[in-house]
Amino acid sequence: MNTIRNSSSGYGLIDLVRVAEKGAEFGFRRATRSELELGISLAESLMSSKIASPDAVAEMDRITAMTAWVTGDPVEGIFLTLPLSQQGEAAVRDGSYNPASPDPAHLCANGEGCAAFYIGVYAGATREARRNVMTAAAVMRVELFSAYPCFARGATEDGRRSMKGLGFKPCKGGLADLFVQEALTPVSGEVA
Repeated sequence: MNTIRNSSSGYGLIDLVRVAEKGAEFGFRRATRSELELGISLAESLMSSKIASPDAVAEMDRITAMTAWVTGDPVEGIFLTLPLSQQGEAAVRDGSYNPASPDPAHLCANGEGCAAFYIGVYAGATREARRNVMTAAAVMRVELFSAYPCFARGATEDGRRSMKGLGFKPCKGGLADLFVQEALTPVSGEVA
C-alpha cells in the first residue's frame, strides 16, 4: 500500500491512493509537468508574487508522491501540499523551513513517518476552481489529515481570510505570515 505513517506513533496511515481518489471527487488530479508549470504561473499571477519553481515543486512531488495537484482543463486551480517529517515540522515552527526549496529531510517520503503538513499554495482562477480548492482543502483536512498539524502562509488577504475560515490561527515564531491548525483528532490505528 502507498502510505505515509505518523512518525510519533507508527499509526495514522495515509493511503496515497485514497488521497488521489478524494482529490478526484473535487476535480483534482496529480499534475503533469506542463500542468504544474501552468498551475504555478496561475498561482503567481493571482498572488502577484513568486513561489517555488516548477523544477523545485516537481522534486517535492517526486519525494512525497502527493504534492502537486491541479484542477480544470485547461488548468484553472492548483493545490500544493507537503507531508513533513519531524525535522520539517520543527523547521516550519522555528522559521528555518524554506518553502521554495525545502531540505529533502524536511519532507516525508512515501512510507516514511509524517509529523505534519505544509500547504504550499491553494489558488483558483475561476469561482468554480476557488470553490473546488476550498472544499477539497476543508474535506481532505477533516477526513484524511485531521491527526496532523497543518501549516500555511497567508501570502494574500484572501488567503489569510480563507485560512481563518478553515480554522487556522496565526503561528508565532515561524515563517512570516504563518498560520497553523493543530491536529484535530488524535492519531488512530485507522488508515486514512
